[in-house]
Amino acid sequence: MNENRIRDAFETMNTTKEMDRRILEAVHSGQETQKGRPRRRSRRFYHRLALAAAIVLTLFTVFQIPQVATYAESVLKEFTKIFYVQGEEVEMEGKYIRISEDADKTWKKTDGLKEIEKNLNVRLLKYDESYEGENSWNYYAGMIEGDNGPIREITLTNHYYILGDLKNIDTTVFNSASTVNSISYTSGKIFKTPVSCQIVIKTEAEAEVEEDVEVVTDFDSTEATKYRCKNLEADVLLYSVETDGPAAWNQVRVREMTSMIVFYEGIEYHFLGEVSMDTMKEIAENLHY
Repeated sequence: MNENRIRDAFETMNTTKEMDRRILEAVHSGQETQKGRPRRRSRRFYHRLALAAAIVLTLFTVFQIPQVATYAESVLKEFTKIFYVQGEEVEMEGKYIRISEDADKTWKKTDGLKEIEKNLNVRLLKYDESYEGENSWNYYAGMIEGDNGPIREITLTNHYYILGDLKNIDTTVFNSASTVNSISYTSGKIFKTPVSCQIVIKTEAEAEVEEDVEVVTDFDSTEATKYRCKNLEADVLLYSVETDGPAAWNQVRVREMTSMIVFYEGIEYHFLGEVSMDTMKEIAENLHY
């Protein structure tokens, strides 16, 4: 859009003094934040500049059509991950979650998801027959700049979240977040290994630095499938992968396992274990808040 078209667009708009004041304040605020910054401009900067101009134009319609405001707000807070399943693109929609301003930035271990939910002020899917013993969840918060700034992403990991019919289970737990817990067990008929769970929460701060679309490479496989989960009313992805699993399992050989990816209410869940795809589907059908 060139300068003449922008000028013409503004000249055709009917604005009030209050609307003019808000726009001027927004422009002034943007100028203040640029003071002292390098003059080098990246493609991302120009993309954001165009986005900012679009937002200013949208302000005029927001006051007149509330539905437009709601739609625009939801679009700006979403991202898409594209997976390839047997050559077909499968899009999974995530959201940038607004977490509590007091969310813990400490890398630590904790006992259960309820404690984490309270700390973050979010809701997380759970599985009733899960193991959430002492320090079973590893909590990691990644900041914008090293250990400073707002939290951009939170990763929660439980390497033995679902134990199923495993026997002779024994866990060794450490308080230090950097030391991996371990588990020993005897395989059952259905569960040959535990099923691990990793939860990824992208925050609003991440929306400022990340592209809206991410293509997941090295995923396409004839062993991958998309499954419509009735319980969650959402698609989940299942695929076979050859791995020895996390270090916590003390595995010494590579084997074929099933991985499942679930996006629900914008949050990303990963499950992995030596179980059948049907067992993973049953897990998905029993997830709930």
